[in-house]
Amino acid sequence: MTLYRSLWNKGCLILLSLVLSLTAFIGSPSNTASAAVADDFQASVMGPLAKINDWGAFKKQLQTLKSNGVYAITTDVWWGYVESAGDNQFDWSYYKTYADAVKEAALKWVPIISTHKCKGNVGDDCNIPLPSWLSSKGSADEMQFKDESGYVNNEALSPLWSGTGKQYDELYASFAKNFAGYKSIIPKIYLSGGPSGELRYPSYYPAAGWSYPARGKFQAYTETAKNAFRTAMNEKYGSLDKINAAWGTKLSSLSQINPPSDGDGFYTNGGYNSAYGKDFLSWYQSVLENHLGVIGAVAHKNFDSVFGVRIGAKISGLHWQMNNPAMPHSTEHAGGYYDYNRLIQKFKDADLDLTFTALEMNDSGTAPNYSLPSTLVDTVSSIANAKGVRLNGENALPTGGSGFQKIEEKITKFGYHGFTLLRINNLVNSDGSPTGELSGFKQYIISKAKPGDNGGGTGNKVTIYYKKGFNSPYIHYRPAGGNWTAVPGVKMQDAEISGYAKITIDIGSASQLEAAFNDGNNNWDSNNTKNYIFSTGTSTYTPGSNGAAGSIRTGAPSGSVLSVGSSTYTTDLNEVAGPIQTEKLSGVSLNVSTSTYAPNSNGVDLTIQTEAPSLL
Repeated sequence: MTLYRSLWNKGCLILLSLVLSLTAFIGSPSNTASAAVADDFQASVMGPLAKINDWGAFKKQLQTLKSNGVYAITTDVWWGYVESAGDNQFDWSYYKTYADAVKEAALKWVPIISTHKCKGNVGDDCNIPLPSWLSSKGSADEMQFKDESGYVNNEALSPLWSGTGKQYDELYASFAKNFAGYKSIIPKIYLSGGPSGELRYPSYYPAAGWSYPARGKFQAYTETAKNAFRTAMNEKYGSLDKINAAWGTKLSSLSQINPPSDGDGFYTNGGYNSAYGKDFLSWYQSVLENHLGVIGAVAHKNFDSVFGVRIGAKISGLHWQMNNPAMPHSTEHAGGYYDYNRLIQKFKDADLDLTFTALEMNDSGTAPNYSLPSTLVDTVSSIANAKGVRLNGENALPTGGSGFQKIEEKITKFGYHGFTLLRINNLVNSDGSPTGELSGFKQYIISKAKPGDNGGGTGNKVTIYYKKGFNSPYIHYRPAGGNWTAVPGVKMQDAEISGYAKITIDIGSASQLEAAFNDGNNNWDSNNTKNYIFSTGTSTYTPGSNGAAGSIRTGAPSGSVLSVGSSTYTTDLNEVAGPIQTEKLSGVSLNVSTSTYAPNSNGVDLTIQTEAPSLL
């Protein structure tokens, strides 16, 4: 379809005059569209790792967070606390007290179902082991990790243990049963995927002899892990002969298939880049992928029908040794990250949000650290954007000042849906007074939150496109049967389609949104005091003429986006009436739907592609 002739009467002739002035674009730098966070972005703060002992002081801290625009407090819900007495003997009393304190402060609460232990990693200020009775459920070889040097690690259950899914199923089910009554304050739930709550292997652990910036150690040396690797290779190739042919080896039995015997030599001798090395690294990551699928399925099973919220997990920012010429990406590999594209696809397949860290850090890239955290954030974020995986961010270490500016850069560049600062004591003192870092957090991160939107919400959302009758419209609303916003309501932001404002509102457990519109100066459009009713999903509202009621239709406006050089133009085709006609100027045809125009490098040929320009 081609653009209607009447579009030019609304300003497109100006646009086409730019097309004719190709010299305006030749030699000028290429810019992407202005960056921004996602429409439902909100800023959260991580609570203390250890138990709260002074609830009065904690509530003062929460009140300070709330008064400064923080949306939620994120909390480790420790398995080692709640099921310590015995298998299926749960005690949630502490976390109910915690949730009550959060609710009293009018904050949201984001629980992390923390199935790892707290002790021994950077920042750990508590000692919370896994439930002791777990050891009776399987052998240590099945349930724990063993590294290259023989160190046995029990930070989290091994994803190779077949009983992991059952234990998490019971834990998640009990949480859902006990916290269903708190669903109004729970906008999302995070899952611990391994050590430190991250989907990774415990590859860098000080008690095992690791210190920064060493690459870390592979964790595949239990008999259970070795046998799993052998089985996977036999299934891939079909026979030992075919394995030998692929690897260029002369193995006489499957039992001779093992993980690398010399982790450093695996890199310095080039083994990581051999057929064997690639197979090992691919399998090693696949164990984490399978684990993510297991915990994601169990979480959706237990949480979706009760809370109806987004569920997420975290990838660790393993940013050192990335460009070491002798051991490239060796830290990432030891942690289980060999192919980010495939790993993030698993988040998509499991319908899980992705949290990534180290957003505050800058690249150095020189020996001995070979640290490229900013590059790594860009890599992971770009892949997530391309796959449509929702992104949430964290800082890796205490930060402030320029660190907040760096975080702002990343969350806006890649459209993050949320950011959580580690931790509360970095922003608020124990007496409730703000630290010096809170103002920076407000300026660069909290300020990006969208008013009137509940940032991830309960999965029950209403998105409204408002065709501008009022130039600066406000929406005064309530979830049907709930409480109204204070007059005049919430100011709606300009939509991506010209001539429209837009808002997304989480309505909790309600099925509809009741609303009226105004200009902020007591001029109202309220359907003659009957108000307007919007169902969940996306709707377009068009005001009536001469006092008549407006109209609501399902879906977004049918916008047409045209990009010329570094600029993007959008028009609403619902306004356009009359026959479809072709407009051409200097050999350029502009088509309805989404088109991108680009002059080629020598300024002669013009190209039109029928899709939006990539922002990556």
